[in-house]
Amino acid sequence: MPRERILIADDEKDIRDLCARVLSAEGYQVRCVENGLRVVEVARQEPFDILLTDILMPGLGGLEAAQAVQEFAPDIVCVVITGHGTMDMVIEALKLGFYEFVAKPFTPDELIRAVSHALEREHLRRENVRLKALLPLFELNKVFMSTVDVQPLLQQVAEVARQAVRADHALLALLDAGCNRVLTRAASGPLLLDSLWAVGEQGWRLARQVMQSGRQLVVQGRDDQDGAFADLMSALGIHSFIVTPLAVRKDRPVGILVVSRDTEGDAFTGGDPELLAVLSGQAAIAIENARLFEETQRAYQELRQLDQMKSEFINIAAHELRTPLAILMGHADLLESELEGDLRERVQIITRNAMRLRDLIKEMLDLRQLETGEARVHLEELSVQQAIDEAVLDMASLARAKDQIIETHVPAGLEPVRADPQKLYIVLSNLLSNAIKFTPPGGRIRVQALERGDAVQISVQDTGPGIPHHLHDKIFDRFYQVEKSLTRAHEGMGLGLSIVKGMVELWGGQVWVESEMGKGSTFSFTIPRE
Repeated sequence: MPRERILIADDEKDIRDLCARVLSAEGYQVRCVENGLRVVEVARQEPFDILLTDILMPGLGGLEAAQAVQEFAPDIVCVVITGHGTMDMVIEALKLGFYEFVAKPFTPDELIRAVSHALEREHLRRENVRLKALLPLFELNKVFMSTVDVQPLLQQVAEVARQAVRADHALLALLDAGCNRVLTRAASGPLLLDSLWAVGEQGWRLARQVMQSGRQLVVQGRDDQDGAFADLMSALGIHSFIVTPLAVRKDRPVGILVVSRDTEGDAFTGGDPELLAVLSGQAAIAIENARLFEETQRAYQELRQLDQMKSEFINIAAHELRTPLAILMGHADLLESELEGDLRERVQIITRNAMRLRDLIKEMLDLRQLETGEARVHLEELSVQQAIDEAVLDMASLARAKDQIIETHVPAGLEPVRADPQKLYIVLSNLLSNAIKFTPPGGRIRVQALERGDAVQISVQDTGPGIPHHLHDKIFDRFYQVEKSLTRAHEGMGLGLSIVKGMVELWGGQVWVESEMGKGSTFSFTIPRE
């Protein structure tokens, strides 16, 4: 059953009663008044969908009353009741925007039909407005998808908002959380950017009311009901306005969108607030995304600067340490050859630790070459078995110190590969060093090679503690270590696996890890045949 509210105005009680009975029977909510003055008075107090009014009434006539009501309720549907002798006035009423007319005398069916037709026309009109409103929203969505700068985005939203509701002015402002400061703003139309704030506390009061309530505010006409904004509207020279909060979440507005009209009698229609609400919701999301993008860009730039500083520090430190370290190792070798007993053992300790420092410096320089693109691959044909044996031989003393056994498994018929021998050695020695480091005393380490499609795969398997699955990719990052830096039991700067990854990718290979906690880890890499 229809639930529209109808206001009936006629100075003849019988006509009022007849209309009320017929329309109430159809399910409409009906209220009757006897003249035009009462029409305006009652319509101010209650919302109505239809005004069914006689033209000639004592005091204020039906046409004048309808025009007065449309001033503050522009979407009300008006239907004329008239006698046979006033057809000229009916034509005038239709020119003024009245939808239908009912000629006296009329039957109940004629009355119902006129009201139904009027509602249908209004429904179609509103649907047409909605469809037209989709066009600017569609255009704006294209802007949202392509714009990541906040200021141009604000300007575009203001332009579209003004055009979409045919406003004279549009102002969009982003405000701080306390609504005490304008962060940035944009305007469309002749209204100056600072006009709303130039009028003083009234402008701020309006902004705070909408920001704090999170609800849209619509004011039609200078004579708003409580006169709260009469002075503000007079100062700005506007007649009606709509203020819509910009919020991704309803309880957290980030700004306001203000549209206004100058001309008296040129009020906003019922679809305008809805359109602005949708527009503001989309705009708020786009603005938030743009702000997040800007913050991300700033953070990324800061990280790049820190990364550059770190790389520069590594470069300077590595180069500055090489000369004094070479002198230290040279004199330590001389002392070791000249001393005996306890003193010689102490010099050997110095030499061993100097070599550890040399290895760290070498890692830092390898990393720098990878980062700067200075690293080059020099391919030559080599035996996989021989490359593995050389790396294992160099690491054998470290394994013996922990009672570990290193096994190698290379198929007898494995053909040679084209690879960079120096870089392959760096990869194998880093992986073997890690395996020895994390395998407990008495454990086993297995180095294996096999054909894998159009590549050779080499794997280094240990019997260490294993690596959590969520860290399998992370461990190849520079300076990353599974153990906490202040409590770790193993040495190193966390560069070895990063260097391994960089070297392998230089020759077009891949590197990965397979590991389970408590079951050890297997690091594998490939050397492409082509």
